[in-house]
Amino acid sequence: MTTRVQYKAVKKYDHQQFDDFCSTIYREGYDDGKAAVPGADIEDVMTAVRAVKGIGEKRLAEIRAAVEKTFTPGKEDA
Repeated sequence: MTTRVQYKAVKKYDHQQFDDFCSTIYREGYDDGKAAVPGADIEDVMTAVRAVKGIGEKRLAEIRAAVEKTFTPGKEDA
């Protein structure tokens, strides 16, 4: 919750101070949101997919590659 003191301080910010303030709010919100959502473990996903009837080893390998690409930051198409 924003206090009156914070509100008055923000009104006096210059452009750079306001950008920094907004970046801080965004970063804190992002971190809070990320902490609130449980992460998915690739091995748990693969175990669940392996249990589906009709999924063989070849298709499982294709699914693993797609899932790893999605969950691994910076991993490009090969």
